[in-house]
Amino acid sequence: MERFRLGGVPGVTPAKWLRVWAERVPDVPAELVAIDEADAVAALHEGRVDASLLRLPVAEDGLHVVRLYDELPVVVAAKGHPIVAFETVTTADLAGEPMLEQGSMTPQQLLETAATGAGLAIVPMAVARALAGPETRHRVVTDLPRTTIALAWLRAADSPLHQELIGIVRGRRPGSSRGERDREPEPTGSGRPTGAKPRPSKPKPTPPPNRPRRRGGHGRGGRPGPGGRR
Repeated sequence: MERFRLGGVPGVTPAKWLRVWAERVPDVPAELVAIDEADAVAALHEGRVDASLLRLPVAEDGLHVVRLYDELPVVVAAKGHPIVAFETVTTADLAGEPMLEQGSMTPQQLLETAATGAGLAIVPMAVARALAGPETRHRVVTDLPRTTIALAWLRAADSPLHQELIGIVRGRRPGSSRGERDREPEPTGSGRPTGAKPRPSKPKPTPPPNRPRRRGGHGRGGRPGPGGRR
């Protein structure tokens, strides 16, 4: 493979991963290919990209899909809108507001429309940070579900390069086995995780020597013991 084409939907920022790729796979340069969300799966099946960072849900038939991280939903408004006065909002706070639908617009066009004050737009925070201009503000909507970014590629096209990319996006060290960083340490017999320092055991007290019982001594409660006078 002369180059590895990594597709990315709006809002993803794989620059750090691409730098690590250049260090680990210098013979195969990686190229970031911008793709629309609606076109992300088709780009894989049509061979326009070798793997894709896309936003779930998608049709996963014939794909390997590795979930990476979640994104907070935000509402984007013109900077003078009253909703900007809140730190966070709920869907109840947005009741009665004109809401923009993306429809045939690109995310960039949707946010540009929100900047005019024509309405509010709900997008992932990463999209708002990447595309929203200075005339807009965004606030987290606390009661909407999060979106998920995943790495996907064709099952039929799986290769060592795809496995190398998985290791990079999951933060594994070079040469580490697949899934090494994802396993939890197994507890030892003492219940502590492997690698924990054992606590020093306290020395057991030495029992006092048995003293011979005196004949004729008193037992408990002052009563004469065996062999004592009555």
